[in-house]
Amino acid sequence: MNVKELRELLGHDVLLLAWPTGSKGTKRKWGHLTIADMEKPDYLANLERGNIGVALGAKSGNLIALDVDDDSLVEPYLALNPWMKDTLQTRGRRGRVFWLRMNGDYPAKTISLKTLSGGDAGEWRAGNNSQSIIHGIHPDSGKPYQMLNKFKPLLAEFSRIIWPKEISNPPTLDNQLLKANWTEVTEVADATDETKEAVEANVICASVASVFTLINSVETAVSKCLPTRIHENNLRLFDLARALLSLNQQAVQYDHDEVFELWYAKAKPFLRPELSKQDYYLEFMKACHRAKVPLGSSVVAAAWERAKQNLLPLPPKVMAIQKPDFQLLCAFFREMQAGAGDGNEWFVAGGYRACAKLLGHKNHSTVETWIGALHTMKILQTVKPGDAHHSTRYRYKLPIATTP
Repeated sequence: MNVKELRELLGHDVLLLAWPTGSKGTKRKWGHLTIADMEKPDYLANLERGNIGVALGAKSGNLIALDVDDDSLVEPYLALNPWMKDTLQTRGRRGRVFWLRMNGDYPAKTISLKTLSGGDAGEWRAGNNSQSIIHGIHPDSGKPYQMLNKFKPLLAEFSRIIWPKEISNPPTLDNQLLKANWTEVTEVADATDETKEAVEANVICASVASVFTLINSVETAVSKCLPTRIHENNLRLFDLARALLSLNQQAVQYDHDEVFELWYAKAKPFLRPELSKQDYYLEFMKACHRAKVPLGSSVVAAAWERAKQNLLPLPPKVMAIQKPDFQLLCAFFREMQAGAGDGNEWFVAGGYRACAKLLGHKNHSTVETWIGALHTMKILQTVKPGDAHHSTRYRYKLPIATTP
């Protein structure tokens, strides 16, 4: 595969690195290189002469490499993450490398993965100083790197990855909350089961300080909402409708029909042949009617910030408890309900532990006690208990007053 073909496969926002044949890299510094270098004829010619590495992380449009350094671990990954079968996969001497383009926050560093016995299980490669070889000769085996399938890297949220039990130290988001976009789930209640599952899995990782993804043009909105496989078009159209809400916030002018035409032209490879262009247009218009939360907005972050501002009154029973954190937790739940809408259920991915992190508590047992107290006070209601795969669904039972 030549450089032109690699760029078509990975994307033209990916930085490729030239290394000697049979090398995984040298001590030569490359941090100063940018995508602009990929337009220089001399640089491109040099790439053709040896091994080719791929810069990872923000330098290459948030492309990451999940290196599975053991043949026996490949199947556990695919069993838990069958969608990974449709992303780019390469192989060096053994195992597999899954290439993904991350949507939302993710651990932007390289992490050595370990098995339960302490053995090497590969790496999560995602930092700005991380790179992975994709083409050339492997230094240990002396054989060429293999491209097992030539699918483009899938767009995926970090939280969508389910880690096999054999991995003792799966990567996590330090000092960040996994938040569930309950608005998407409740607003596509009449979607197909497949779409519901995709939405349910579409959990965005966001720090409390980060509220909006940078979507400042129609082109950016469309590019972030393109499908990467068949059967996810409804979900992506809903994302597109939410992306337009982000443009509204920035006073960016657009025409719904022109936006759809641009999306449809780029999404054609993944559209279902039995559905017409008009079918997709009507789905898009319905999504625009249903969308309420801008794409990239962190509902947990927004609710937490509003709770800290304490703009709305708290129940007298709560105010009688002279514990500021208890009152803040109740205010947070009130704001989660306000965001979800009257009568709708909501959830916080991470449950007690996530709430404890918000409050700065090292132990979640106090939060668990307080949530139990709010239930007894008839302020909070559990709509559906959580299990191994889903967070507990709640409803704040008292009326939500209007913000002054």
